[in-house]
Amino acid sequence: MEDETRVLRWDAGRIEKLLPRFLAPISGGEMIGAANAIQGAADIALAKPPLADRIAREILKVSHARYQRPECRNVAAGHAIQSLDRFFQHIRKQKPVLAFVQAELANSRPATRRKAEKFCKKWA
Repeated sequence: MEDETRVLRWDAGRIEKLLPRFLAPISGGEMIGAANAIQGAADIALAKPPLADRIAREILKVSHARYQRPECRNVAAGHAIQSLDRFFQHIRKQKPVLAFVQAELANSRPATRRKAEKFCKKWA
């Protein structure tokens, strides 16, 4: 993790240019790609806090994403909650994030509900 953060800081200019392409899978398609992008996005936000709001907005697209199966969206939402938790303190516009997580308190997937509950206890 430490080495990844150093590389991200060193190559920050390129990261900003590649960010739209890196985060594109979140919007839908293949859930594994989305999950990897969501998890990697937290590393980028921690290395480049000024990008935190931009990254959070992209992660929130999971709420309307369509993957192979409806259950995949529930899994991706759980990844999103964990990722947003990692860099929440760097997000300036926190209300949309809190609204997303609060909506996931009713998620049909128990693991995602638990992640939402934990997040809300910590940040809400």
